[in-house]
Amino acid sequence: MANTLQLTLTRPEDFQPVPAGTGHYVAALQTKPGEFNALLNASPQTWAHLTPLIEIVGPKGPGAEPFTRNRVEGWVKKVAAAVDTHPCFLDVLRLGPNHPTAMKDGNRPVLSVIHATARQRKLAFVPVMRLSDAKATTAQIADTVASDGRGVALRYSVLGTVDADGRGAEALVKEALHSVQVEFTGADLLMDLAYLSEDVEIDPEFLAPMIDELVAIGPWRSVVLLGTSMPRSLGGGIVVAGSIGRLPRREWLLWSALSQSGVSRMPTFGDYAIQHPEPPMDAVEGQIPLGIRGAIRYTHETETVIPRAKAPRHEEGREQYRQLCEILIGQPEFAGRDFTWGDRQIAECAAGECEPGWEDHWRGAGTSHHLRHVVEQLSGISRN
Repeated sequence: MANTLQLTLTRPEDFQPVPAGTGHYVAALQTKPGEFNALLNASPQTWAHLTPLIEIVGPKGPGAEPFTRNRVEGWVKKVAAAVDTHPCFLDVLRLGPNHPTAMKDGNRPVLSVIHATARQRKLAFVPVMRLSDAKATTAQIADTVASDGRGVALRYSVLGTVDADGRGAEALVKEALHSVQVEFTGADLLMDLAYLSEDVEIDPEFLAPMIDELVAIGPWRSVVLLGTSMPRSLGGGIVVAGSIGRLPRREWLLWSALSQSGVSRMPTFGDYAIQHPEPPMDAVEGQIPLGIRGAIRYTHETETVIPRAKAPRHEEGREQYRQLCEILIGQPEFAGRDFTWGDRQIAECAAGECEPGWEDHWRGAGTSHHLRHVVEQLSGISRN
């Protein structure tokens, strides 16, 4: 897999990963088994309104040794199987873009290997860049842009972008796009709010001028607003053990209110599905960290319904998930077993028709339901 650059005749502005309007959805999904299962089982109707932002999650402790070629290609192989020919944004998480990967012709940066492998597997991906990217990272992204002709997505931290020399957002953004030789018409703006803590109040009147400032910089191909109110952990009283919690979907409520704020360009809705932006605790299936309690996250209109087990998983094992499923299907928010693959998993487990899986399985079931539910919500808005 030599790093040969083949210039494409495709113009970035001709590729549309996110259609115009409010009926489309961008979901930031980590490369975990649950998310893969949700995508593999998503219906054509869901895919028609969904563009995933795939975050390839690196190992918690990568060390200094180069990754093997097979390891990196294995990551991309799973992404390609789940996404197939659908457009997607491709990013990395907990992974240094310039970490070496051992190839036949010597070491190469892992990001370039990811992009080259994705290209070989015919992934219709748009590479993601940040203002904070090192020059070596930007150079890899520029090569991908020139080779594939699908432009670039700029992931902009709305609440955390500060430059030491006092340059404003416009100068920073233009410099970033110039570094990869992409015009605004071939660039997607991913405005990332990340985790919306309940301790920090963000109202649409505060957010709208920030969006307007970014949108006014240039004629972006698409504009997306990402955020989530899903905490990293449900402990600490967020959802009491042995109870059913209902957490407000602040990202949805904030985005919905933006339409009344006079924002100049309504962004496409995006979120992190049912996961916190940071990766969950790494655990081999069947190995249960002490104190962790099972839970299923189930999206409804403005809340996420979360039945949480009373006892830790190391005491009750997988069987506690059957109890959680039984509780969930008895709630008025349950959409029925035929709504999605994930809903069917919940109903079948509750009925004793299958063995309960571990956390990854129920993360997949919850994500499956979430993707369809958000698409249905957005479709209802776009029809009005």
